[in-house]
Amino acid sequence: MTIDVCIREYHPDDFDALCEIFLSAIKEIASHDYSPEQIAAWAQIDEIAWHRKLLQSEGLVAVCQQRIVGFITARQDYIDLLFVSPIAQRQGVATRLLHHLEQRHPDTAFRVEASITARPFFIGQGYQIVKEQQVEARGAVFTNFVMRKAAM
Repeated sequence: MTIDVCIREYHPDDFDALCEIFLSAIKEIASHDYSPEQIAAWAQIDEIAWHRKLLQSEGLVAVCQQRIVGFITARQDYIDLLFVSPIAQRQGVATRLLHHLEQRHPDTAFRVEASITARPFFIGQGYQIVKEQQVEARGAVFTNFVMRKAAM
């Protein structure tokens, strides 16, 4: 099932909505694949760093019925963030965001460090696992996957 979404550029006044989506997606969705300690370490936002990161990235948001339901950010060929609200999961929002980004940059071979939770999505979108890795954040160690997709 898919929902009707509009994809538009990120605006700084979207910041609070993106933070809310990020935190709820981690706490409600990624918590199936990571321990409570890992979720506690991951589900934190340094607002100053996030504001800077979002301003330095290409950001797109998915809007459904005037509500932001997902977002993606990228810098050059690196997809940094892709999160969808739990209320819009499995309804094509992430696919629409990713395809919109890829279509804007058809000559770019995008790469991502996908979580355990996101790995099946990216595989389904044609991304290949380059390597599995362990990364540390706020004292917790996470497994994620460096993935890449050839340019369109």
